[in-house]
Amino acid sequence: MGPSSDPGAGPSGAGAGSPGGTCLWHPDRGTALSCTRCGRPACPECLRPASVGFHCRQCVADFMAATAGSRGIAPRTVAGARLIDRPLVTPVLIALNVVAFLLTAFQSGSATDLSGSQLFVDGALIPAEVASGEYYRLLTAGFLHGSLIHIAANMISLFFLGGPLERILGRGRFLTHYLVSLFGASVSVMLFSEPVSVTIGASGAIYGLLGALVVAFKRMRADLRQLIVVVALNVWITFQFPGISWQGHLGGLVVGAAIGAAMVYPPSRTRNAWQWGAVAAMVVALTVTLVLRDQAIGPWICETSPDRISCIPEYFIRPPR
Repeated sequence: MGPSSDPGAGPSGAGAGSPGGTCLWHPDRGTALSCTRCGRPACPECLRPASVGFHCRQCVADFMAATAGSRGIAPRTVAGARLIDRPLVTPVLIALNVVAFLLTAFQSGSATDLSGSQLFVDGALIPAEVASGEYYRLLTAGFLHGSLIHIAANMISLFFLGGPLERILGRGRFLTHYLVSLFGASVSVMLFSEPVSVTIGASGAIYGLLGALVVAFKRMRADLRQLIVVVALNVWITFQFPGISWQGHLGGLVVGAAIGAAMVYPPSRTRNAWQWGAVAAMVVALTVTLVLRDQAIGPWICETSPDRISCIPEYFIRPPR
């Protein structure tokens, strides 16, 4: 994913671009994107995030060759990350989700109804069970899906959104961002969903990627129009159709955008302190919110919980008289 621009706007002259609408390095791929430095048409795979917009692989190679002999300074993205040829964390996350889906499908004997899987039962996000001490559900629910269509839609979104953001943030920051967005989505579900509701899926974390991409594109002065349309369409779908966790989507989007801003806006001299300080502050804030919510629904759990839920002792919720 990159800035939208006229593919025919590149400089004139031999080798300045490929036929309109096709990537210079992959002539079989149509594209509406181009390098903000030289104007060459390029597909998303051949564009790299820069301080302003996206540069093609040739401009990046030329810059690295020019600086290697003089100062030896490797180019960095707006988040302070070194340029990477291809994403690594994104495909690993996709693989983990696919493996989890295959395991649940195998256990349940179905690819359309996975509720009979023990992994599904033990890993889904159910606020009452989280409040009873099963906090691992805040993470595991983000790697479980309810059907083939569910995981296909989420993994396609993760592929197209994760790759560009991983190139901008770098692998370590990207993984941190993904996990914090997932945590934020889960805490939002804890806050706004019924105690016995069941929530699964990676979409909360993926909405976090979407929020961060909007912030990063704005920081790089890239064309936001296509991305804004994607955000608006997804928000509309979230509230239009039943069975979609608007709570998780909203939490992931807000937390993802906030952490994304902390990653790309700080000045370079104090960038690391701002980035990791913001991550720590967000995790603390979400944890405090989670604890307060646990205490709020604790008495309800003690009165109505089934046998398989360990009741939180009342003295933990309310101090003894």
